[in-house]
Amino acid sequence: MRTRIVITGIGMVTPLGQNPLEILRGIETGRSAVAPPTHFDATPFACPVCAEIKDFQPQSYVAEGKMIRLMNRDAQLAVVAAHLALVDAGVKPGGAYAPEEIALYGATGLAGLPLAEVIPLVKASTGSDGQFDPSRFGQAGLRAVSPILSFKILSNMPLCFVSICENIQGPNGIYTPWEGQGAQAIETAIRMLESGDAGCALAGGCDVKTHELAFLTLEQQGLFASWQKDHIGMAPGEGAVFLVLETADRAIDRGARMYAQVSGFSLRTHQPGTTRADTFGDVFKGLNLPPQPLGALVAADNGDVSIGEEEHQALASGQLTGADVIRPKKQAGDLFAAAAGLQVGLAALLVARNGRRVLANCFGHGSEQAAFVLEPP
Repeated sequence: MRTRIVITGIGMVTPLGQNPLEILRGIETGRSAVAPPTHFDATPFACPVCAEIKDFQPQSYVAEGKMIRLMNRDAQLAVVAAHLALVDAGVKPGGAYAPEEIALYGATGLAGLPLAEVIPLVKASTGSDGQFDPSRFGQAGLRAVSPILSFKILSNMPLCFVSICENIQGPNGIYTPWEGQGAQAIETAIRMLESGDAGCALAGGCDVKTHELAFLTLEQQGLFASWQKDHIGMAPGEGAVFLVLETADRAIDRGARMYAQVSGFSLRTHQPGTTRADTFGDVFKGLNLPPQPLGALVAADNGDVSIGEEEHQALASGQLTGADVIRPKKQAGDLFAAAAGLQVGLAALLVARNGRRVLANCFGHGSEQAAFVLEPP
């Protein structure tokens, strides 16, 4: 008999707020955080909007100011979301679970910082011809920036800070940089619990795509093609979401509230020569869904015309249409590495509220595609 895995904690820091139930209600009532960016001019880019988090105060959760100064915004968001998830679950390392029993798996985005933080490095490393000069980089570039910059550009640092702040000492792993990698983090956490290699797991992701260098990267990756062609598309967002997962037996033993049970999941790698809709369809086949109708669908549609069309095509071919649908990426922005955590977290809230099966489509950019089925525990 397969080990039952349940979600007992949800921590969210998103452009729509930090209270998971309020975020869900906002999405259901059409509230949107998508707007022109406030910290830079998006005119040079095809995409004119993003979804920013307003009035974020990490000091409320990290007392040591020196620690905060070592963190980039991704890490600050991750530390707060992870803490909120553990508090929501009633899990404190050293309590029901020893620190080494708690696993930590998370996804982070491509290393990126606001332009202001890297301009001194770029200027000092540029030769008279306007080209990057490796010798100037070594001699002058590195001296032009603070040594703590290294803490802010490494993709593993957000999870490192989470483990330090929460005293998590169990198995861990980092995934980067797209939606599918956030799903991989959750999948790995589930497998670790099923195998007994961890008693509890914290899984999710963090990402910040609301600054100039992030927009430049997304445009170079072709992610603004829908804006260029159809004048609509995805809105880059920022945020962090973490979930606490446990075996049902351990959760029951400690009297924990259980939002939902993970009853199925499927991950597939997009293969060259196939369409993305084919890959989405393969994900659904891997779920082996029973014939009962879905209570709700947390869709992957992020405003990009091609993703919306291909998701609809795959759903129709799998006879999965007809459920109530929410599209969080279109209102909270596409959180990329944190998107899967947001979608699965919202699915868990829907299960807890309505008592029906929910499908979370963690589709998006990149080669890895995934979906999760959640049911009442």
